[in-house]
Amino acid sequence: MISSELLTDLLAPIGEGHIEPMAQARLQALVDAVPVALMEFRLQHGRLLLLAANAAARRMPGLGAVRNPGADACEVFDLLAGTPLMDQLQGVARVGAPLECRQVVREPGRLLLAWDLSARRVTTDCIVVTVRDATEAETLRAALAASERALEEVRRELREQTEVFNTMESLARTGHWRRIEDPGETVLLWSPGLCDIAGFEQQEWVDPERAVSGILPEDRHVFDTPRVPGAGLDVEYRWRRPDGEVRWMRSRVQRTLPRDGVQVVMGVVQDVTDEHRAAEQLREQLLFIQRIASRIPGFIYEYRLHADGGTSVQYISDAVRDFMGVEPSQVTADHGVLMHRVLPEDLPQVQRSAITSVRKLVPWQCEYRVRMPDGSVRWHMTNAIPHREPDGSVVSHGFTMDITDRKRAEQEIERLAFFDALTGLPNRRLLLDRLQRSIAACQRTRNLGALLFIDLDNFKDLNDTLGHDMGDQLLAQVATRLVGSVREADTVARFGGDEFVVMLEALAPTCKTPPPRQKPSQKKLLASLNQPFDLDGAQHYSTPSIGITLLATNA
Repeated sequence: MISSELLTDLLAPIGEGHIEPMAQARLQALVDAVPVALMEFRLQHGRLLLLAANAAARRMPGLGAVRNPGADACEVFDLLAGTPLMDQLQGVARVGAPLECRQVVREPGRLLLAWDLSARRVTTDCIVVTVRDATEAETLRAALAASERALEEVRRELREQTEVFNTMESLARTGHWRRIEDPGETVLLWSPGLCDIAGFEQQEWVDPERAVSGILPEDRHVFDTPRVPGAGLDVEYRWRRPDGEVRWMRSRVQRTLPRDGVQVVMGVVQDVTDEHRAAEQLREQLLFIQRIASRIPGFIYEYRLHADGGTSVQYISDAVRDFMGVEPSQVTADHGVLMHRVLPEDLPQVQRSAITSVRKLVPWQCEYRVRMPDGSVRWHMTNAIPHREPDGSVVSHGFTMDITDRKRAEQEIERLAFFDALTGLPNRRLLLDRLQRSIAACQRTRNLGALLFIDLDNFKDLNDTLGHDMGDQLLAQVATRLVGSVREADTVARFGGDEFVVMLEALAPTCKTPPPRQKPSQKKLLASLNQPFDLDGAQHYSTPSIGITLLATNA
């Protein structure tokens, strides 16, 4: 390791130090051989000026005037001139506190630079800055995010085709295993789900040799990777079932620290054949996100319940900005801002189901409404899979998607199936359903109900003389008056043509004669319908015929 004082001497221009010219040249060659960019700056009159830089710094893209000794740090780090970096570097020179940071500069659609930068003060007014290129890591992260979005779309299409919105674990077909190792014996336990996807008969105890017998020989190397105790391992491999079919498997392995001489290794295996076929070109880029279950457009997150009871969101994707109207930094600072977006009517259900998922370590799926900053209300669905970490905390990886269009489609389907298109009243189908429920309620509560059948007199003549448009206007106005003449608990339905049905519920306890409340209701309906109707500015009178029957228990 090269000391800070030596770095100062190595980077110092010839003539300023006490090293002989030959030694200076040899040491300079040594520094130039270092693959990390090294630069020395001196603080003079409030400015950081470049003293020297090695060959790696001169070759590194993004460093401006690095070949010009005496250049200001703002000119050397020209792409970062408007960032807090300059103040931080001057703080290193003034205070002496070391600096370790990552600097990333982007422009739309392109990454300009990504550096791991460190700075140390070596004398009272000089600092040494090292820069390592982190572009590859940042580029990989962006590529993996794009890959994830593509897989989300694939999974969404799969759910729409099957018309089933199950939990992610059910869709993915998963299983788990445990291997318990002690000095005298090794026990391997498989879950029924793992036996099913492997093609084995269901069994709890599995021979270790048989447990790896289906792995294709060319994929066995993925299990030979050294594993650090306490660290997880994500692998994908091909598995040949006993019937000869080859399936792609994804395994998440977790090795716990030994306790009392006993070592426990646990794993979750998922059949990802369909996903792998759709994302074959992306497989190598997705090895580190195996526990991220999000496969549809939306935002992903990592939620942690710490062993001490505290909670935090350690990561959330930038898409939360569009889906919830909040910044990712706001969520990581205080994840309660997400709950503030949920409608108060839906909040208890969301909180209750989320707590159950974390406590019982079961998959979470919840649909709820959120209010956006512009006042609009959107439907969201969140899925998450929790797992326990070796330190006792519980981590949930999940995703949220917008299902507003699906909800609207469901509502429209229900409206078309159960409501009359002209009047908006329940149709014959919904009326019959409610009538069955009302009869059952009468038998249970021993209360009376009433059914009024209303037919408009001479409606055909109106259609024949003034046209069907006028007839439709009359039907719509009749529907409005009927609804305004009954209680909210009662039902007004269009039975067909000019026929309407009013169902009155819970009128009075069962008795031998019609209850007195029935007649005022009938009179109110007649009075409402006997008033003139306004049809395109002309008054029209229409009289109804009303029949009534009682709904009562036979007891």
